Amino acid sequence: MKPLDSGEIKNNLKVSTVVIAIIIHLALAIATVGISLLVTLIIGLITLNICNTEIATAQANENKFKKSYPFKYFGVTYQTFEHAFYHQENIEAKIVEKISSWLSTRTPISRLEQVTITDVDNELKAQEGRLFYKSDTCLTKRGTSITLVIRTTTLGKIQSVRWWVQLGGFLDANKKFTFIVYSPLSFVFWIIPYLKKEYDLLSHLRNIYVSDYNNFDIINMSRCLHETVFDAMVASLEENGIDVSDLKAQKGQITNINVSGGGTVGNIVQGQFNRVLSSLKPKTTKAA
Repeated sequence: MKPLDSGEIKNNLKVSTVVIAIIIHLALAIATVGISLLVTLIIGLITLNICNTEIATAQANENKFKKSYPFKYFGVTYQTFEHAFYHQENIEAKIVEKISSWLSTRTPISRLEQVTITDVDNELKAQEGRLFYKSDTCLTKRGTSITLVIRTTTLGKIQSVRWWVQLGGFLDANKKFTFIVYSPLSFVFWIIPYLKKEYDLLSHLRNIYVSDYNNFDIINMSRCLHETVFDAMVASLEENGIDVSDLKAQKGQITNINVSGGGTVGNIVQGQFNRVLSSLKPKTTKAA
């Protein structure tokens, strides 16, 4: 993920944003005899330092979280799918290799790479890291990154493959400025959850650009990823003697994801704040 890369979008601080902030703070300063400016300065500097720390962590590909948001540095979840199956032998590695190979030969993205994401929850007796596989696509022209994350698990003789498609917007200069300048109004609501690592601050700084063309690109890339991973998984299961007739029958319904039938990427942008992604994000589908 390249959080500062906005593609062809002009990621500049708007004059109107600055002017409005100045007018509001001048009015508050007059009403509070200058006290509000001191509060804004102190809290604003604290918020600025926190924002810069989060951005630096995202750029460094830090893979630690506490309780929630394990994929927060990759963006917000756009699509997810899971399939569980029975087999006497563990074939997870074969499935991952097949998916990785097909991604590299059928799409312009790189092979899967291993990444360990660690839960640093203080309530745990020891930090827990779990292994995932991920691959990044190129950015859309409007600065939206798409990351594919895959995890395989085993429970007895039952194995499963699950993948997520994550959307990562670029870090917006205007959102960062607004978040900092108006932080005295919101600080008390997010600082405690943030310190407890239960608050996804980056989502408030990201911009998944609202545009029909960006929407087209996101849908195209995510469908290509989903189609490739799904077909590779089915091929690998079939090679290992597992009946995939049900999966093949469901393919039309599963892969024809209804992300274009009402709603645009604008819905997912609002969802970063309202946590309402259902208008764009398909339900997790489980098949056995």
